Amino acid sequence: MGVRFTPEEIEVRVWATIVVGLMCVFSILVLGVLWAVTFEDQPAEMSPIDGIFLEILKAVAYMTVGTLGGIAGRKARHPEDKNDSNSPPN
Repeated sequence: MGVRFTPEEIEVRVWATIVVGLMCVFSILVLGVLWAVTFEDQPAEMSPIDGIFLEILKAVAYMTVGTLGGIAGRKARHPEDKNDSNSPPN
């Protein structure tokens, strides 16, 4: 039989999977925009549909960065913040 993980190890693995997935989405989005700006011919004026598409990409990028910041802030707990019911009162 395989190794049994503790609930903390399972939580870490789940959050790591989520973070890696979000970072992949963000990286592909950034690389795609950079490629389009750098290597594609750009007309002097942006078409309306391109402007809407760019707004959607900006919203997805902001949401991804905010989600990653929230995950990082959630995991930044100090060990002394946890209540230890086994310790005697001071």
